[in-house]
Amino acid sequence: MNDKKKVVITGASSKIGLAIFNELVAANPGDDFILQCSTNPAALEPTLLQNPERCEIRKVDFLDEEALNVFLQCIRDTDILVNAAAVTITGTLPQLEVEMIRRMMRVNIEALTRLCAAVIPGMTAKRRGCIVNISSVTASRGNRGQSVYAGTKGYIESFTRSLAAEYGAKGIRINCVAPGPIHSGKLEELLEYAPDEVKKSIAANRLGEPADVANLVGFLCSDKAAFINGKIIGVDGGFMRGV
Repeated sequence: MNDKKKVVITGASSKIGLAIFNELVAANPGDDFILQCSTNPAALEPTLLQNPERCEIRKVDFLDEEALNVFLQCIRDTDILVNAAAVTITGTLPQLEVEMIRRMMRVNIEALTRLCAAVIPGMTAKRRGCIVNISSVTASRGNRGQSVYAGTKGYIESFTRSLAAEYGAKGIRINCVAPGPIHSGKLEELLEYAPDEVKKSIAANRLGEPADVANLVGFLCSDKAAFINGKIIGVDGGFMRGV
């Protein structure tokens, strides 16, 4: 039987997205990958050179309705979907312009929801499929300056639980990974002026690495996680001190 799968990773050019790809491509010889990015396809070019027959890079801006619709059409036969694309804009609520709020909601909520809706019919027909949504520790822990961003991640977690309840009986597993302080993205900006304060809030006394997130995603996408569904799993090193 041909067990070759089609794997789609959004936000694949980010440090976490790229680490997820490296984990999945090593664990799944022969699978085909579609790697979506919106702004930095050059980060994926070495990946394409190493895996030219297995990878397709698609530069798609999820804020572009036409581009998003085309992308949705090309992923309908997906077996594994990892939603790592996100817009993160920090600022207290009155500081956020309307367009900033809309960008976070359209990518973090609307695009993710539509991506899941696009792949579920095909997964239902096969009676198998796996979706992993990337959330954030901010969904359950209040952080100043991240009210809207945290709200979008809270949606993702509630959405994940309910979607798993709807489609678990159809052989589809939908889980959520909630990274904490990972050495990537916006956290690197914070580390420039408050590195000690960040580390002191982590029980593990270190920052996480993108590979820490990727290891969990790889497990959730594997058959070893066959009885895990509808869960929100943190990768935060015990990020539980403070507010």
